[in-house]
Amino acid sequence: MKLHKLSLFGAVVGALIFMAALAPRANAALIVYFNFEDATTGGAPDFVADTIAAGNPGGGQQASTITTNYTAGNFESAAALAIASTNRTAADIDTTANQALSLFKSSSNNGKYIQFTVDSTFLQDLSLSFAVDNNGNGFNSVQLSYSTNGTTFTDIGSAFALTTGANQLITSGTFNVPQQPGLILRLTFDGGQSNGNNRQTVIDNIQLNATVIPEPATVVSGVLGFCGLCWHQRRRLIRSLRLRRA
Repeated sequence: MKLHKLSLFGAVVGALIFMAALAPRANAALIVYFNFEDATTGGAPDFVADTIAAGNPGGGQQASTITTNYTAGNFESAAALAIASTNRTAADIDTTANQALSLFKSSSNNGKYIQFTVDSTFLQDLSLSFAVDNNGNGFNSVQLSYSTNGTTFTDIGSAFALTTGANQLITSGTFNVPQQPGLILRLTFDGGQSNGNNRQTVIDNIQLNATVIPEPATVVSGVLGFCGLCWHQRRRLIRSLRLRRA
C-alpha cells in the first residue's frame, strides 16, 4: 500500500512538472512599429508599419497603416536628424533613409489626428511610445485615445505635453483596451501656433508594445496534454498493482 501511494505521488508530481513545462506563458512583444523609413525627404510619408513578416527583424508582429485627417499638403517626409535613433528598435535594419513624419502649419491643424488599427484580441498591458522633434511654434500636446467602432473615441490618460526640444521620447505607460480585431488607436494634436511651412512637429519611431496572452486553443492543448499524461500514468499504476497482487 505504501509503495502504491509513493507511485501515485510520483505520477502526480511528474504530471505537474510536465504541465508547468508546457503551460502557455504571456510574453511582452512589439506589436506595431512605424519607422517611416521607406520615403524620401519632401515626399509622401511612409505610413505602412514595418513587420517581421516583411523581412525586417526589428519590425512589429502586426501589419497596419496610418490614416490621417491632417490637411493634405501640410505634412511630408523629412530627415529625422536628432531623433533618428530615438525609440528605434535594437534589431531595426531599415536605417538608410532616416526619415520621419513632419507636421507643419500647426495652427490650421489643431484637433487633427493620425491613427492606426491593431488586433487587440490577445493583448493586455499595452504601451505606446514615439520620438518627437518639436519647435516652439509646433503642437504643445497630443492626446492618445481608442475606438471600437471608428466613431466614438475614449481618451487614454491625460494628453502628453510636447515641449520645445530636438529630441524627446513620449511614452504612455501601460494601459488596457477592449480586446477585439480592428481596434483604432489615435493621436490627436493640439496647441499649434504657426501657419508656416517650417519644420514644426516631427514624429518618428512609433512603437506599440503589449503583453500577448495565450490563445484559448493553446490553453486547451496544454490541458489535453496534461489529461493524457494522467491517463497514461493511471494505466501504468493499474498494471503495476496487478503484477504485485499476482
